[in-house]
Amino acid sequence: MNCGKLYFHLERQESPYGEELAVNEVWGIIQLCYELDNITEYILDWQWDITEVVEWFDETKDLLVVKSLNVLNDEDKSIAELRDLGYERSFFFSQDEMLSYHEDLDKYFSNFKFHLRGTPTPTYYIGLNNGKGELSYLCREQKVYKRYCFNMDEFLKSTKETLLNFR
Repeated sequence: MNCGKLYFHLERQESPYGEELAVNEVWGIIQLCYELDNITEYILDWQWDITEVVEWFDETKDLLVVKSLNVLNDEDKSIAELRDLGYERSFFFSQDEMLSYHEDLDKYFSNFKFHLRGTPTPTYYIGLNNGKGELSYLCREQKVYKRYCFNMDEFLKSTKETLLNFR
């Protein structure tokens, strides 16, 4: 799999909600872009509160560089697909075991999760998979898992620089 460049493009915009916007919110365009072979794909293109991206990055930046999937991945599945496969387990000895299992699964994959709260946008999973940066998600329209390989260090550096304008 060829690896491309993953980066955020953020741009302030006038809020369509006018004065209803909270004091600490920064309304704007949030684009999550993937560039490979001089072709740019907009994985996410949404107008929302840019502080969502700032908060997510502040919470996860240290984990992203080191947090790798600690599961057997011989079939080279995406992070999003492995998460969903975890939920396919159906046999449990008790209700408590099932609840504990799902709580642990949620907690484990929350370290990889990026989602704009309150939007119908997909839940993206960003992390290291088999030693490479990966963004993956379930594309509901096509009913397939989308997966993008990238250099994690470059992504973290460019995101840090981009977010300087929104602090």
